Amino acid sequence: RWHNERYRMSLLLRKNLDAERDMVDVGCGPGFYVPIYLDAVGPAHTFLVDQSAGMLAECRSRYPALKPENLVQSPIYALPFPSGRFDAVVNCDVLMHIPRYRDALKELFRICNPSGGRIYLRVNLTDGETYGDLPDPNSPDPRKIYWIAYGRQEFFAAVEQLGPSSIEIIDRICRKPLKRGGDTFIADAAIVVLTRGEPRRILKKRNYLTYLVDKTLALGGR
Repeated sequence: RWHNERYRMSLLLRKNLDAERDMVDVGCGPGFYVPIYLDAVGPAHTFLVDQSAGMLAECRSRYPALKPENLVQSPIYALPFPSGRFDAVVNCDVLMHIPRYRDALKELFRICNPSGGRIYLRVNLTDGETYGDLPDPNSPDPRKIYWIAYGRQEFFAAVEQLGPSSIEIIDRICRKPLKRGGDTFIADAAIVVLTRGEPRRILKKRNYLTYLVDKTLALGGR
C-alpha cells in the first residue's frame, strides 16, 4: 500500500486538512476521497467540482451527507469561485488528462487562500521531457482524455510561475504504465503540495519507517 499513490494521498489529506475550514476537490470524479473530507472538515465545508453532472450525481448518491448546494458542475479552466475562496484545494489525477494544464494550475492557485492555503496535486512526472499522448498545441481536443507524464523541469517551472508559494514533493511513489495511443510508457506517480503565503502549520508527511511500525503492530494485534 505504501507504493500506491491513492493511499499516500489519503494519508496526507487525513493528517493535514483543517477541521471546519472550506475545501474543494476539483475534478472529484466518483468521490474517492470524499469519506476523508466528510470526516476531516465536515459536510458543510466539503465542496466538489466536476465537469460531469453524472459524476456529481454519483457522489451525491454514494455520500448522502454531502450538501447538494456544494456540488458544482464546471470546467477546471473557469471555476465559479472568488479568488482565495478555499483553505484547501485538491486536484488528483486530472492534470495528466487535459490539454491545458497550465491554465488549470492558474485557476487552482487563484481559488486557494493566499494566507496559508494549500493545493494538493496528484500528477505523473518523468525525468526527461514531457511525454505521452500529447495534445496538438494548436488545436487540442477538449473532449479527449490524454495520458501525459510531465517533465519535472517543465512542471515545476510552470508551478513557480503561478506566484509566491512553497513547494513540497512526494516523488517516485511508484512507477506505472500509462497509455500513449496504442503504446504504453512508464511514469512516476508523485504528489505536489503548494502552500500559499505563510504556512499555518508544518505539512505532516508520514515516513516509511512509521508505516512499517504501524503495519507490524496491526498484524501483531490480530
